Amino acid sequence: MTRVAAAAPVTALLDREGRILRADDALMTLQIEAGGEPNGPLALPALAALVRLALRLGTPLSRSVELAREEADISLWAQLRPEGEWLHVSLLDWQERRPRESFSRAGALQGLLDPSFGRGWEWQVDDQMRFCRPDVSAAKLGHAAPGDGQTFTAFFALMDDPAGAQRGMPMIEALVRHMNFEGQLARLRGDDNVRYRLSGTALFGADGTFAGYRGRAVREEMASPAGQPSAHAAARVPVAPPVAEPPVDAQRPATAAASSAGVRVPPVDLFGPALSRRLDSALRQPISRIIANAGTISDRVNGPLRQDYVNYATDIASAGRHLLALVDDLADLQAIEGPGFKPVSEEVDLSEIARRAAGLLNIRADARRITIEAPRPDERVFARAEYRRVLQILVNLVGNAVRHSPEQSTIWIRLDEIDGRARVVVADQGNGVDASDHHRIFERFERLGNTDGEGSGLGLYISRQLARAMGGDIMIDSALGSGARFTLDLPAWRAVSQADFKAG
Repeated sequence: MTRVAAAAPVTALLDREGRILRADDALMTLQIEAGGEPNGPLALPALAALVRLALRLGTPLSRSVELAREEADISLWAQLRPEGEWLHVSLLDWQERRPRESFSRAGALQGLLDPSFGRGWEWQVDDQMRFCRPDVSAAKLGHAAPGDGQTFTAFFALMDDPAGAQRGMPMIEALVRHMNFEGQLARLRGDDNVRYRLSGTALFGADGTFAGYRGRAVREEMASPAGQPSAHAAARVPVAPPVAEPPVDAQRPATAAASSAGVRVPPVDLFGPALSRRLDSALRQPISRIIANAGTISDRVNGPLRQDYVNYATDIASAGRHLLALVDDLADLQAIEGPGFKPVSEEVDLSEIARRAAGLLNIRADARRITIEAPRPDERVFARAEYRRVLQILVNLVGNAVRHSPEQSTIWIRLDEIDGRARVVVADQGNGVDASDHHRIFERFERLGNTDGEGSGLGLYISRQLARAMGGDIMIDSALGSGARFTLDLPAWRAVSQADFKAG
């Protein structure tokens, strides 16, 4: 599947009636293709509906949007911000999928020319990821069907697919931002040999709140136990002619051959640019399987179990998640220290991102009776940064605050804009950090005596590197016994003013 991504945000300015006052070329092209007027109301139904909702509520909105055109389907993340008589529109993460190469919109996910097109079954989950009245039976599926109210992760175990068109965990990445996804590989909890390819469309209520997913599950072809293709697969997959084994000398590593020829070859750099890719393919899938299996045991999915075994499984899953987080951190470290790394420069609402980070960590905080005071919906501070990276930083800062805060305490997330700088402050009531350790805490693998088994010691280092790559920084203000205040500082976004509009 080919994806074409817009290099920069596509922006537009609308009036209170939803008419276009100004729009970048990419959006104007779609407007005209859809039969709309250059200065008329938006003619793109999905985006127009979101515009109407933002104008009616009078508050900023961020949603995933799917658009269709003759030669490509478009997925993007829309941010709408009402301001006085205007509505600012920013379209981020613009991804074009060519229909002839893409997974089908119906969710068959086998390609339009694949004979398996049309197979599979529909599923739907609510905002808590619980199945809603599944209209399938065991007779149709060939295995147990999901039960009404059963959690998604108790039925499916998500899997990484390094060789697939969608690497990583598309569903997890989409769930964080309430976006559509496709190409997620999953297996049945009750049968490791049954695998599905999942696609999903995010659902939203009338008030704009996330309401779950509706999707399709398409059965994957499996190899037989002997390692040969199944009869069905063999009927449609051409068999390549056998390849002769190379001579023994040809199988020797290049370094050995060069050495025997008297040529000096530099040693292989095991920690070079390919490290994160090797770690991802070698570790992510087996660790994810360990976590999934341990979760099945601890949830007693297959029946009653002694509590001590449940505790063992919980510990195994926790350790697996720690290892998986370390793999993610190492991959991030490799990316941000690469010579070509450059974050996207777009308009982001720090208030919305802060609320989303707090929402992602509320469950963990509630378990320890910690209150997270996030910014109010009417607070707005805009920065020039990359949405995904700012969310990553704030999740790390708030997560650290939860980890180091005492029970029944409060964590505050505050916003500010001073002298062209936009700031987010995360403050906690923990033990604090001694002034002599303020520099040390941002070093690689530094955990400052943290012995709870959580964290890789890379989170703050990566967060500061990301902040600096976006033209900002992270500062700490803390002393032993007085809690800690971490401040994310970024360039403020200069919104379009009335003078700018008239001048244009």
